[in-house]
Amino acid sequence: MNPDFAIVLNFKLNDAKNVDADFLVKTARDIGARAIVVDQMQDEFVSPCVKYTISLVEPQTGLDLNASNVINAIVANRQNGKATFINVNAENGQFEEHTQKMLTAVNRWMHLFGHAFNESKPAKLSANSGFILQNRHMPYQKYLFINAPLPKEVTVTGLEVEPTRVEMIEKRTELKFAYQNQQLTIDLDQVPASDMNWQVIRIQAHRPEDDIKETKF
Repeated sequence: MNPDFAIVLNFKLNDAKNVDADFLVKTARDIGARAIVVDQMQDEFVSPCVKYTISLVEPQTGLDLNASNVINAIVANRQNGKATFINVNAENGQFEEHTQKMLTAVNRWMHLFGHAFNESKPAKLSANSGFILQNRHMPYQKYLFINAPLPKEVTVTGLEVEPTRVEMIEKRTELKFAYQNQQLTIDLDQVPASDMNWQVIRIQAHRPEDDIKETKF
């Protein structure tokens, strides 16, 4: 399976007569998932998956999650380089209230951090709070996943190159930092308040596009 698939919605189609494949696939796309599983009627989902650029993958055992634990679950799996298969019951083609709340929680979090989350892999770095992932397509970007309450500062060890920018992704808040002897210390003392328990900090080194000179006409 494509390693960029961090979340897979495992649809349980309990009433095959009223399944709206387009609606279900669009729901997956809208919350930041890149793949789905269905337990029946696979042929009905092929066209919507093409339409919304969603992959229809082989079944795996899914998790029964809710709005209060879903973010913790997907983050824990991603820390270990794994995808999370989330069971989603579709009663009469719709979602029960607790399922909708869970999907809404995923949507809010992925809207902010989905790019970093989907395209990351474990990094050979350590932090004294949280953990580090690296963008598998753009290795100059590292991500510190850190849970509330945030410390006043956090130290990342093993970073070979000094970053050019460190920022909170949620509000693009640039953070003060110090770098010495492959150790990065990030100041979190003045970070804006947030209702997101799991935050992601982008640690960005020099990018290839930074070397492209401005073209004047």
